Amino acid sequence: MTAAHPMIEVDGVDKWFGNNQVLFDIDLQITEGETVCIIGPSGSGKSTLLRCLNHLEEINTGQIRVDGDIIGYRERRGRLHEMKEKDACAQRVEIGMVFQQFNLFPHMTALENVAFAQIKIKKTPKAEAHARARTILERVGLAARADFYPSQLSGGQQQRVAIARAVAMSPKVLLFDEPTSALDPELVGEVLEVMKDLVRTSGMTIVVVTHEMGFAREVADRVVFMADGRIVEQGEPAAVLDAPQQQRTREFLSAVIR
Repeated sequence: MTAAHPMIEVDGVDKWFGNNQVLFDIDLQITEGETVCIIGPSGSGKSTLLRCLNHLEEINTGQIRVDGDIIGYRERRGRLHEMKEKDACAQRVEIGMVFQQFNLFPHMTALENVAFAQIKIKKTPKAEAHARARTILERVGLAARADFYPSQLSGGQQQRVAIARAVAMSPKVLLFDEPTSALDPELVGEVLEVMKDLVRTSGMTIVVVTHEMGFAREVADRVVFMADGRIVEQGEPAAVLDAPQQQRTREFLSAVIR
């Protein structure tokens, strides 16, 4: 049997903001096609770790690899040298990210938002990019809203456009940073359903920072619990959520699961 291919490798990563250390010696390996949900209290370092995975935040020590490539740095003569921004941006094409806020271009329709990066970055012909955008918008239930502007869409619809935009680039890894936290409660379900479909059908490696414990239980191959900038515990959803081994995990779950 062939060993699973490691898609994300985080090795001894520390991160400071000024004099404040926010990540402590993070080690994490995620295999190709695996879905990992990262949970934990606010301020635990979850979103910072996610942003380090695609070099939106620089790390201070350690190393991150995606599909074997060092993220944000080139290795020459045994030393790491930070990439130029344009080269880091080229790496990010392979690492899609969906943010808390939707970050759509307000002057572009849903279709144009999804097609733009394909045309601008991947140099996909406009007609081909628009056809792919329509297909993906249909997949996220927004075929009838393709020609609507963000201001004409609900928050849930805007977030689904943002997901479609990320998927359209065919990334190796898809990161979600609390994608439902900015939504009204009644709109959360529609976004989670789209994400569940992606997990079931896309085959992509997916990492989700989330407060939605039911979603983590249903879709994750593994749940990682973070607190105070450290990985405290990780394992299969049932093991972490129902029978946590660490006191800090138990305290967190007793506060969020009623």
